[in-house]
Amino acid sequence: MKRILITCGETSSEQNASILIKTILSLDSSVEVLALGSGNLEKAGAEVIFRMENYAVMGFWEVFVHLGKFIRLERELKKIIRDGDIDLFIPVDYPGLNLRLADYAKKSGKPVIYFISPQVWAWGGWRMKRIRRSVDLMAVFFPFEEELYREHGVNVLSVKHPLIEMIDSPVEPKRLPVDGAIDVLLFPGSRRQEIERMFPVLLSAAERIKKRFPNVHFKVGLAPSIDYEMIEIPDNCRGYIEVTNRGIEELKGASLVIASSGTVTLQSAVSGTPMIVIYKTSWITYLLGRLLVNVDWIAMPNILAGGRIVPELIQSDAEPSKIADEAIRFLSDSDYYMETSRALLKLRGRLSEGRDIDDLATEALKMMQGA
Repeated sequence: MKRILITCGETSSEQNASILIKTILSLDSSVEVLALGSGNLEKAGAEVIFRMENYAVMGFWEVFVHLGKFIRLERELKKIIRDGDIDLFIPVDYPGLNLRLADYAKKSGKPVIYFISPQVWAWGGWRMKRIRRSVDLMAVFFPFEEELYREHGVNVLSVKHPLIEMIDSPVEPKRLPVDGAIDVLLFPGSRRQEIERMFPVLLSAAERIKKRFPNVHFKVGLAPSIDYEMIEIPDNCRGYIEVTNRGIEELKGASLVIASSGTVTLQSAVSGTPMIVIYKTSWITYLLGRLLVNVDWIAMPNILAGGRIVPELIQSDAEPSKIADEAIRFLSDSDYYMETSRALLKLRGRLSEGRDIDDLATEALKMMQGA
């Protein structure tokens, strides 16, 4: 029996990883998969031996505070790589842990497929030498990532983004509703820290937008790792704000998205839904990020486009009045709204490039045969 170890640290990455695992098992059901993950990987057929949600913290300072827990996790995963008869290691994004594990696996003689590239382009590319040494195959979603890895001599495979199959594309750019209710989706984040930091801000912004547009209705989209109990809607807002665990499915009918930066912004983009991207973290993490990260934008739609398509409100700018002002502009200016939707839909074509996920699954099985 062949055995895979796969390690995920974030909900959206795990969703994509579950598609890969499901595809591998459809090609060879005898493969056993051990995982750092959650419900998505369990449903795909993996045995989750470490719960991802127990390690869902974000930011430099926050990781430092929980450093002992992460050290113990890394030690246990290395033991599995060393002693667990692993035939393939698949790290998924999450570079802080996964690059060290990939290096260890490679030195232990295990083949490594890195699925979903760490954002080396944001870090100035200084991790490239390490990746070239530690990774047998880098699987990427974005065309510019493929070009970057090829330039640095890394074996790379460009894969079509699963979002293309998961989210329908409108035939033409979205338009503002002429009459009737305006549906706005709020995505406060996929980690407890993000929820605690961003949901009160979104709630206050929603109240301001409601005063300008009485027919607006809000839905708070929960990530799979977030429980309903974490979101408490005040009594005075219950008539126009509700909570759903089907936020992504709601994109088709949504007029606007207001979301914490993350994969949900890409999901919104491929649906053609205009959005406002917000982000707020601890000031220590933010200042360190400014020193270390070399990007002009944080929202993936803007990064892919190479310029501003959607507004970004970061740190002190991510406050209710500014969020509401951006939302009111979208909901008041039909030309601005439709042009934004059109620009977002152009990105969909770029994510359709690359090989099918079946090709990556086949490569994984070939690597295991040679292990």
